[in-house]
Amino acid sequence: MSRAPEDPIDSVAKDLSGDLNRMESDWDTRARTAPEYYIASGRQDWNKEDFFRGGEINVENEVDSDLANICRRRPASRMRMLEIGCGAGRMTRALARRFGEVHGVDISSAMIELATANLSDLPNVRLHKNNGKDLSGLRSHAFDFAFSFIVFQHIPSLAVIASYVNDVYRCLRPGSLFKFQVQGGRESESPADTWVGVTLSSQEAHALANACGFEVIAESGEGTQYYWLWFWKPELAWMPRRLRSTARKVAESLKTARATSASLFGGAVDLEFSCRRIEPGGQYAVTLPELAGSAIDVAYEFTAPDAKPVAGVVSRWCELDSRGRATVTVAADTPAGIVKVTKVRAAGGRWRRAHGWIEVAGA
Repeated sequence: MSRAPEDPIDSVAKDLSGDLNRMESDWDTRARTAPEYYIASGRQDWNKEDFFRGGEINVENEVDSDLANICRRRPASRMRMLEIGCGAGRMTRALARRFGEVHGVDISSAMIELATANLSDLPNVRLHKNNGKDLSGLRSHAFDFAFSFIVFQHIPSLAVIASYVNDVYRCLRPGSLFKFQVQGGRESESPADTWVGVTLSSQEAHALANACGFEVIAESGEGTQYYWLWFWKPELAWMPRRLRSTARKVAESLKTARATSASLFGGAVDLEFSCRRIEPGGQYAVTLPELAGSAIDVAYEFTAPDAKPVAGVVSRWCELDSRGRATVTVAADTPAGIVKVTKVRAAGGRWRRAHGWIEVAGA
């Protein structure tokens, strides 16, 4: 059952020392007994090669497939990123092959010791033992991207998560993304549990984003263990709040004018998707800056195994916001196959050639 949507930042004022001491002690113990299992509990007999290959696969699935949202046309090799809950460096190694500089933080000194040994050959990795609730010691506006996977799902307190998210906002540059996964499924049987952490609802996630200054640009997996959130720090974050509304209205007017011009005279466009493979009933984000602020129609071609391609048109497929983004839900009965978008237009405008595809896993 969902909790009342209290202000998540105000809740940080309560004493967190018990939660943090328990988290640190439990993860130090896990690091010294069976670190690979407690980091990736899908199996118990990890060897080092498979362990790091698992991290590579996670990064391929959650980062490589989402570079349009993460990089915003910046080269990853020139970006500085932050990984919260780096553990023994399972994903840090893969991230360091993609980003210019990677900073990993963890509450467990034993985990940091393992990561230091495992990643000693990577000069672009920096590791930090932190207090488990914020990023004190790291500079403000220092990072271009923040990421966390299978970490927040273990945190037993919403106040701790809120404290972390609030400090991630401080450390990110304006116009940067915090992509992270939380526990959205079963409730912990004990408030002291540091394995099955506190569960977040969509209502609580949106309240948390708003309280910290983020915008939720996408979410996926609500009600499951793998509840993903895309928190965006707006480009206007450096402005005083009283000026942001005016600046945003001016920017939206300019984008609408550009979108109208593009829909009448523009050439081919590329649709960017937050992921390439989606389950029926799931959600993904689409980005199309050229038609920002428009309701769009798409023409598509659907190709399924052992079947002839089917072409069609979807009117008012989605409504793009002022940044050209929208969230799309895949129908629960959608069969497995590849959907290719071949044409797109602002509703009532001219068709333009389009490039973009997504794979549906199948019901």
